[in-house]
Amino acid sequence: MIKSCVIGLSKVGIIHCKSLLKLKDTSLNYVFDKNYNLSRKLAKKFKCNTSRDFNNILKKKDIELYIIASPTKTHVFYIRKLTKLKKMIYCEKPITNNNKNLQELKTLITKDKIKFCVGLNRRFAKEYVTLKKKINKKKIDNIQIISRSINHNIDLSIRNGGLFFDKGFHFFDLACWLGNSKPKQTFVISKSISTEDFLNKGDFSDAVIILKLKNEIVVEIIFSRRCKFGNFEKIKVYGERFSLDSDDYSNKKTLYKDFSVRHKNSYFYCLKKFVESGKSLLINEAILTQKICAEALKKAKSR
Repeated sequence: MIKSCVIGLSKVGIIHCKSLLKLKDTSLNYVFDKNYNLSRKLAKKFKCNTSRDFNNILKKKDIELYIIASPTKTHVFYIRKLTKLKKMIYCEKPITNNNKNLQELKTLITKDKIKFCVGLNRRFAKEYVTLKKKINKKKIDNIQIISRSINHNIDLSIRNGGLFFDKGFHFFDLACWLGNSKPKQTFVISKSISTEDFLNKGDFSDAVIILKLKNEIVVEIIFSRRCKFGNFEKIKVYGERFSLDSDDYSNKKTLYKDFSVRHKNSYFYCLKKFVESGKSLLINEAILTQKICAEALKKAKSR
């Protein structure tokens, strides 16, 4: 049984707590959040332990797996501590807001042979897994991705890296995964259609991105923090004499629900794959995606 700790107890952290309890090979032994009252409340709910001081948890040598679901700006701090102790790490995306830290963290992980996973859970969502199977060996010409969210919190967006790192991360990754290639050209339109409340804090509410992949597939992406009727997420794939729509494989009851409802099971399957695997998972894919996010943000700011 792999004894575990979840760091960060917001919506995603709580999902991971529940996943650990469902997995047959793991146990939830500790939870930790900077908000100690929240930590105590959830430790009681999940019948596990907590502490005011994270270092006290680190002293528990039998805790093998740490899930980092805290704000992105704290990831580097926790990864540095955990790699020193050679712990197994599952880190929510993005790995860091600062691309300068990427190489340092990659070196720490590979040098000490840390078993590490980045939570690219959308790859495990039912509709996208089905879409991937449907396009196997087909020649794709175009991929369209639309993601609009309702009433998104500006401060939360900035805390997690802004529109391109927070929202964009999953969809840039899905574009490369479904297209089976990497971008060679990136075009971004953002500033002109962003609302002032986002721009005043250095973020964007909307963006249109075109990626041209190395295999000539063109990916058209629309991101928005504004949507009146709910959360909207769709991927369409086009090729010669065929088109596929992810909505056709989605649960219609949760189609416009928050990601934590619509993709709840994908968190479980991503973590399950990592726990059962004998090696790291999705690190190189996450590093590539992080570079795409940085490039898109740079081009948005330059307009």
